[in-house]
Amino acid sequence: MLTHLIIRNFAIIEHLEIPFRDGFTVLSGETGAGKSIIIDALNLILGGRASTDVIRTDEDEAVVEGIFEPRAETCARIATILEAQGIEAGAQLIVRRIVSRGGRNKIFVNGSLTTAAMLAQITRGLVDISGQHEHYSLMQADEHVDILDTFASLGEARQSMKLANDELAGLRRELREIAQNVRERLHRIDFLRFQLTELDEAKLKAGEEETLTKEVDRLKNAGKIEDAVARALDLCYERDGSAAEQLAEACTALERVAPFHDALETLSTRLSEVRIQAEELAHELRAFHSDLDADPATIDRHIERLELIKRLRRKHGGEVEDIIAATEEMREELSRLENAEERGQELEKALHAAHKRAYELARTLSQARRKAATNLQARIEAELTELNMARTRFVVNFEPKDLPPAKLAAKDDGLDEPSFRLSASGLDVIEFLLAANPGETPKPLSKIASGGELSRIMLAIKSVLIERDAVDTYVFDEVDAGIGGSTADVVAHKIKGTARGHQVLCITHLAQIASRSDHHYLVEKLLTKERTQSTIRPLSEDERVEEIARMLGGARVTATTRDAARELLGDRA
Repeated sequence: MLTHLIIRNFAIIEHLEIPFRDGFTVLSGETGAGKSIIIDALNLILGGRASTDVIRTDEDEAVVEGIFEPRAETCARIATILEAQGIEAGAQLIVRRIVSRGGRNKIFVNGSLTTAAMLAQITRGLVDISGQHEHYSLMQADEHVDILDTFASLGEARQSMKLANDELAGLRRELREIAQNVRERLHRIDFLRFQLTELDEAKLKAGEEETLTKEVDRLKNAGKIEDAVARALDLCYERDGSAAEQLAEACTALERVAPFHDALETLSTRLSEVRIQAEELAHELRAFHSDLDADPATIDRHIERLELIKRLRRKHGGEVEDIIAATEEMREELSRLENAEERGQELEKALHAAHKRAYELARTLSQARRKAATNLQARIEAELTELNMARTRFVVNFEPKDLPPAKLAAKDDGLDEPSFRLSASGLDVIEFLLAANPGETPKPLSKIASGGELSRIMLAIKSVLIERDAVDTYVFDEVDAGIGGSTADVVAHKIKGTARGHQVLCITHLAQIASRSDHHYLVEKLLTKERTQSTIRPLSEDERVEEIARMLGGARVTATTRDAARELLGDRA
């Protein structure tokens, strides 16, 4: 739901901070006080069009900020969108929109900059606004199918249809890629073959470059190594008076006196071990010295190999391991391209099966919709009758008019006919039509319904969908236009009913509706320092009596109107 709305320098509003709660909230006040401006500001953070006209006179920018706490399923949907955009997601959604007179408009979602199109996608399904507003599902014909599917509980069937359509689109795309650009495919095959021939001949190995580099360094320093090893061998073992000879003499000296002292026995044994280790080390040095390879041909081969590796790295980029991985990817791509025709035949078969499956799902979905549409029309017309729109015809219009024949499910051709084109929502294009008077031809809602009528139509729909609609917040503006008396009581009762499962905000001039609300805000227009500004404040119980008495009696509030107001408030349950 919407928990806070903050507005700065918007039209005649200098600064408003409005906390909202769940249940039924009414905004009342004199005509022109700024009630609808608040809804305009809300519409802006739902993705509505921005205009510099909304900026308060003598100010550089207008700012609107909203804080939402969506229900769990809506929160999960929004989180998926936000995470895909690299925006942090959480239990709250914070939207901030800045309209600048200089044209540098900005939109922030959870602190991250985004676009108006993305904002509309993120906030879709959070709020339904009635009246003459853009962000209003009844004014968007492409959302009518969602309303019908919600009424008919077809969410699972819709998801199956989407998956089938996605599969169909994927197969068509892959088949199209195979069929198109044959020359480019042949060029690519030649290029990959050439590249792979070169790489296969190179026979690169992981870690090879490091090993060869070390080996080249060793060979380049072979003379120094040989001299050092020869000198160490000479000093340790081969010269007269070498370390090995001196250790042998030391061992002999200790062995003569070891029997006379226990400690000398131990020292004699340890010294003997050192002499043996020295002799073994000398043997190893001699073997190492004899195996030293300083062949110039070997170093030339290694350097040549390193140059090849460096050239391939410059050409393909990355390390040797990256080139090896890229080689396997090229090999797989070459295999796909060389077997494209065979793959195309497989795709044709898969496409035929996917066509049949998607069409059958779409046809079943359409049957369910057409059956539900009859019930929805009757239910909404009954609701409209109670809302003082008797004899109004509400029509769920289908295109194509008739359900396509089942035999098309076995053909691919028929599915490409314009009248039977599949989409993620199936075969149907659905739009709600209305005929307000008997004998009139039903027409689209956007062309014939006034703001007040649209509000009552939305109220009728929401009353029917009360337990199934996923929208968190309903906003009713102009719902009381052209009604009064018993009809106002019915409208108030229905709004109160919808508020049991949803947050409802309602702008009204009717006391019958205002008295039923859980929370009541008064919007007032004041003159401060020679400037007009709109303010809003919550009303206490005593203030509610005064406001509803004003709504009943106009400017002159009397004891009689106060008593009537108390009676209405006492009957609000």
